[in-house]
Amino acid sequence: MADEFRPHPGIPRNVVHFLDQGSLLALDAALRALDAAGLGSGAGDARRFAVADGLPYRAPGQGAMFVPYGHLVARTLGIRGPVVTVAGAEASGMAAIVQAARIIARGDADVVIAGAAQALQRPLLEHLQALSGERALPFDRGHAGMVAAEGAAYVIIEAEAHARQRGAAVLARVAAAAETFDPLTEPTAVADANEAGRLMQAILGAAGYLQNQVDLLVSCADGRPALDVADGFGALRTFGRHAYYADVTATAGSLGQLLAAGGPAAVAMAAEAMRRGQVWPIAGLETPVEGLELAFVREVKAAKLDCVLVTSLGTGGVGAGVLLTAP
Repeated sequence: MADEFRPHPGIPRNVVHFLDQGSLLALDAALRALDAAGLGSGAGDARRFAVADGLPYRAPGQGAMFVPYGHLVARTLGIRGPVVTVAGAEASGMAAIVQAARIIARGDADVVIAGAAQALQRPLLEHLQALSGERALPFDRGHAGMVAAEGAAYVIIEAEAHARQRGAAVLARVAAAAETFDPLTEPTAVADANEAGRLMQAILGAAGYLQNQVDLLVSCADGRPALDVADGFGALRTFGRHAYYADVTATAGSLGQLLAAGGPAAVAMAAEAMRRGQVWPIAGLETPVEGLELAFVREVKAAKLDCVLVTSLGTGGVGAGVLLTAP
């Protein structure tokens, strides 16, 4: 862990030394998410709080975790509501956000801490070596692989009535959340453009929105040619003529591929972009993939963002995403 990293002060010092790297990242990010939402200790009925956690990306044959990070977060905070853990490789964190939205919609909780943490152990780095490049260049013709990164990202999904009652500063609404699976995708591959487009259409359909209502697409493209082509051409097919007008950006050029935590990080950045009215650029993009005519953001851009689509595709055919709208 970087020398400058300082764990959240709410984590007892005698506990910090017993946590592995992933556990510490998860607990730290979850506590910071609660702080940002104004939900400190004792903020509400513990039975109405929940956790939705995405399992970290694992290398084939790498031992599974004995205790998912979500259980650690819930135990530390004394949460007594549902605690769910979902798998989905790179898309597991986004799949956790989908589950969080469903928990709220069913009325099973008022507040859900949703996201994932990703640590990079040696077996995982060795597995990812064949998929990695020197630089992450999403959508660029020079893309030659992703750059793996570790970190954690959690967001607070809250029932609107509960948030309004306590006077919370709402950053965005989850207008829809959806997930897909392609059984024909090989376990070590990502789904193709048809599946990426199917995911986007499922999200828009669940929200009752049209393609031309989307202001920004936050893509999961990360510099791997197969993933860039899948999400890029999936968007091109989904948006049609509107593809020339809906801005497109990605996080992996700046943050690297956060794997399980990538989806939640993209959602957090999308919500912040909506708050600021400003879109971040795709780092490293110079010459887009041939035929991929999308409105790529290449420098910081001021924009009124009322509707943002965020996608995540995971190895093995998992797809998950959300549509955020202005509060």
